[in-house]
Amino acid sequence: MEAYQTEAFWKELAARRRAEEKKWNRASLVLGLGKLALVVTVFLTVYFLWLRGDAALGASLTALQLVLFLAACIAQAKCHARERFEGGMAALAEKNLARLGGSWGEFPDTGEELAGPEHEYARDLDVVGRRSLFQLLNSTGTPFGRRRFAGELLGSVSYGAPELCRRQQAAAELAAKPEWCCELELLLAAVGTDDALSRAAERLADGEGRLRSGAARAACRALRLLTCAALVLGVFLPAPYGTAALAAFSALFVVQIAVWGVTFPRVRPFLASTAAASRRVSACAAPVEKAAREPFECEKLRELSDTLGGAIEPLRGLSKIARRVGLGNGSILGFVLNGLFLWDLWNAAALDRWKRRWGAQSVAWFEALGELESLLSLANLPRCCEGVCLPSIAPGTGVFRAEALGHPLLPNGARVCSDFDLAGGIHIVSGSNMAGKTTFLRTVGVNMVLARAGGFVCARSLVVSPMRVMTSMRLTDDLSGRISTFYAELQRVKSILDAAQRDKTVLFLIDEIFRGTNSVDRLVGAQAVLRRLEALGVSGMITTHDLEICRLAEETPRVVNSCFCETYHGDEIEFDYKRRDGVAKTTNGRFLLRKIGILEP
Repeated sequence: MEAYQTEAFWKELAARRRAEEKKWNRASLVLGLGKLALVVTVFLTVYFLWLRGDAALGASLTALQLVLFLAACIAQAKCHARERFEGGMAALAEKNLARLGGSWGEFPDTGEELAGPEHEYARDLDVVGRRSLFQLLNSTGTPFGRRRFAGELLGSVSYGAPELCRRQQAAAELAAKPEWCCELELLLAAVGTDDALSRAAERLADGEGRLRSGAARAACRALRLLTCAALVLGVFLPAPYGTAALAAFSALFVVQIAVWGVTFPRVRPFLASTAAASRRVSACAAPVEKAAREPFECEKLRELSDTLGGAIEPLRGLSKIARRVGLGNGSILGFVLNGLFLWDLWNAAALDRWKRRWGAQSVAWFEALGELESLLSLANLPRCCEGVCLPSIAPGTGVFRAEALGHPLLPNGARVCSDFDLAGGIHIVSGSNMAGKTTFLRTVGVNMVLARAGGFVCARSLVVSPMRVMTSMRLTDDLSGRISTFYAELQRVKSILDAAQRDKTVLFLIDEIFRGTNSVDRLVGAQAVLRRLEALGVSGMITTHDLEICRLAEETPRVVNSCFCETYHGDEIEFDYKRRDGVAKTTNGRFLLRKIGILEP
């Protein structure tokens, strides 16, 4: 997988696809000029042969020219489609270059709305929002994949150890297919992540039907055939038979419009969600077919592929229905189509038959597509982050043993990695300002989030037992609710204590515990919280500037001290951001106060 992390790979892919894009653009331009030439020759043929020469020869030549023009139109449309595809592939290669270069913070989908402010860790660990884990990795293109990927990162979707191992194998196989993944991502992007497709999918599986009476369907079919037959006879039969047929057609047209008007309030809402998502429903067929036809090796991907394979033909049929429903949305065209064919009733009957046969199964198809998209996103980490691995899943709780653990959101050149063993204990992390304490807590938390989702982590090696992450970091006051920062932290810590009583897998991460109160109350409160958490048997980490809190490790065997330190060189301070065992021996508050001129040297 290392090859897919290099700039050279993505630059070569982008350059190759841009060259292909230009080639198909040139072909399209040539066909466009050919079409223009054909139009000119048609006018010349009409003028010189039809009007001044052999009309029969002119008609034959014009017919040939029109056939060639139609063929050129079809060929140009295919060239345009191929040009768009190659351009899209080049754009995705450039997107991966942006991931490598650190400019991924400009990606449009931040997932900001996917987690509320009260989520247990989403904001504190930058899981969603600007420059978040979601923004970095997200490759989903449908609402099913977007919700599934977000749910896995946010803890609303969780897996046991066997399933995590299967998902890891799937993520590893996808990571080894970068170009194929880009092609699938491009097809998924044509679907769109808005809720129109979700609503259509819900309607497909709800069991609700229209026009299920066999007699009503037969009557509609007969009326439709009689109307079309009357129109054909009216056009081709001589008077007075043709006139009579046209009169019959007019009457039948009015009858069908009346039937359409009477049934419209019941039928149109039935079709509305499919009509709103007609383009997206049609677009689903291509990525589903691509995924179903890929010969995967791992069990998880084969299962998803088999599930999606059963959806190919039904989705093709649904795409046809969706396109027909969308065609009838225009007011004038819809009026004509319903007058001629009872268009809405025809489509309602077809959609009802589809729902009865496939509706219940469609839930599994869309779930499988969403899970594949989530795995596609998890496979992005080794393409943009150096030093990744698949974690080993350990039984029990409190296991988090890492070598060269790093934060995946930091640039590759600036990332500092540390070894760490949680060992089922509680770590008090002390150290100076800016030394890296908070970043280390986020490093542990975000890698736990990735491990729980079944993806890669930023470490040389990691052995972990999946734990429920709970944090208390970015807390602010709430003027509207008259809540101070200290009280907000009390509420968050109380929620951690309550959860720890019920769930021994809690991994708590508390930054600057009780920073919003005086040093005496902070010490008393911190010691009380740590003793309570230690008694409950959960594991976690807190950071503090108050070295008195670190003395708790002398009384309690499960409490361990870790620290981050700095060194001084004259008037300069240097941080190595490396975690060490023990209590911090240095402070830099007075140094910084002197450096900016608040304290006298």
